[in-house]
Amino acid sequence: MRSILLLYLPLALVEASQKPIGDAWALPRGLNPALSDKYRPSSSQTFSCLTQPHIELPISLLNNDFCDCPDGSDEPGTSACSHIKPSVNPLPGFYCPNKGHVPAYIPFSRINDGKCDYETCCDGSDEWMGVGGVQCPDRCQEIGREAKRAALEKKRLYETGIKSYKQLVEKAALLKKETEDKIVAVSGEIKRYEGLVSEKKAALKKAEDEEKLRVATAGNTGDEGKSRHQKLLDFTKEKISDHQEKLLKLFDETQRLRDELEKTEKILKTFKEEYNPNFNDEGVKRAVKSWEDYLAAKDSTADLSGDFLSEVTGLMYDPLHWEEYEPEQDDGLAQDVYTIEAFLPPFLRSWVHEQLSTLRTSLVEYGLLAARKPKSGSTSTTVPPHIQKLTDDLSTTESTLSSKQSELTNLQSDLTKDYGTNSVFRALKDVCTEAASGEYTYSFCHLGRATQKNRDGGSTHLGEWTGFERRVDDEIEQEVTVIKYERGARCWNGPERSAYVYLRCSAEETVLSVAETEKCVYKYVATSPAVCGEIALEGEEGVVMGEAVRQVN
Repeated sequence: MRSILLLYLPLALVEASQKPIGDAWALPRGLNPALSDKYRPSSSQTFSCLTQPHIELPISLLNNDFCDCPDGSDEPGTSACSHIKPSVNPLPGFYCPNKGHVPAYIPFSRINDGKCDYETCCDGSDEWMGVGGVQCPDRCQEIGREAKRAALEKKRLYETGIKSYKQLVEKAALLKKETEDKIVAVSGEIKRYEGLVSEKKAALKKAEDEEKLRVATAGNTGDEGKSRHQKLLDFTKEKISDHQEKLLKLFDETQRLRDELEKTEKILKTFKEEYNPNFNDEGVKRAVKSWEDYLAAKDSTADLSGDFLSEVTGLMYDPLHWEEYEPEQDDGLAQDVYTIEAFLPPFLRSWVHEQLSTLRTSLVEYGLLAARKPKSGSTSTTVPPHIQKLTDDLSTTESTLSSKQSELTNLQSDLTKDYGTNSVFRALKDVCTEAASGEYTYSFCHLGRATQKNRDGGSTHLGEWTGFERRVDDEIEQEVTVIKYERGARCWNGPERSAYVYLRCSAEETVLSVAETEKCVYKYVATSPAVCGEIALEGEEGVVMGEAVRQVN
């Protein structure tokens, strides 16, 4: 208790107390107790400068507000040696005991400057002179309790962050295994589709060869070596010749009947002209009446009979010129089947054309006949439906194969991509975090992009994820993982935008701050459990937190 009271006595009293009183000795103001042996007076009541021990000074010169040692070590409790560079002065600063909290050093230049530096010296011991009437009462108990709460919360976040990190690593391992399994599955599908493509190519080629053979000009389906076109033409000639013979016989028979009819009509005409109408014979009267009806009906059918005989006569005596329908070299059956109606006489063409069109459609649908060839000069090509179906099926299978090959390439690339230590960031892919900073809202997505949004809803692309690197975070003076986002939108009259996210361990994904450190270069400070694997709770952070808890207790 006596040593604490001595810290607040006037300088003269402290200096007086620094003299031995029996075995007692007062610790100089602003000195860390760990260095007490360096300042304990010798038997001759002197002490030595820390870095130049050959220089011995009277104990009375300690904290006399005058810099006597070249290294400034004689003034641990005043600002007299604040002009000496830290690289020369072995003392890190004025030592604040901060009972109830964490001891700390404050720069010598801030001793008795009339400001309460509670963030460093919560006990107010640095303002022991009360310059300008400033009083800095001890607030270490209050600040210590708050620091303890914050330290415990920080410790909780670290511990929770470590658990979250382990969960992320487990999830990342599962995702990686899923990718590996997909590679195996897709590789198998690729082999299967490669086989299907080969099969479908062979089937298509076979069908095309068969179709070419079917419509080939050279016939290889008959012993006489005639083409199908020629066979059809010969068949048509034969049939038409047969019909002509039958029509000729019909014509001869008609002529015979016409002669007989004329003779009969002549007899009946004579009978009508010469019979006696006064002769009361009912049978004769009925015969005359029938003759008159016959003549009336004959007049109405005379034209039709004449047209029929005219058509028959034209067919008989105006034969087709078959040489016009002989096949040219490379002609195929399919093309001339479409003009088969031209082989027939005019009065049969309309009916035959309708029937042939129906037949043609059915033959094409069943693949028994090639589709109609385009007119001369046309660039379009029509293929039979069964070949078109095979072609479409092959195209679909090849498209699926190409898609599977692209999928495999992407999966293999994903498997070799850098996802950080233990591939932990694989589990955070596309997870986004944002926070407002000034007039903008900044966001970044893991393995995605960083964005700056303004109030009117517009956004600016700050960069795409390009990888990781290690950098020193100046605020906490530690090396941390940094996510790089580069090749963003170009600044007006400047470089492409880029963003660098400095990650600290925490159980939550949070953006703490954003600053434009140089033109179009943005520094995010954020937290994530993904980097908690890099922190050891028993390391420096754990020591500080443990010290805070111990001081409060």
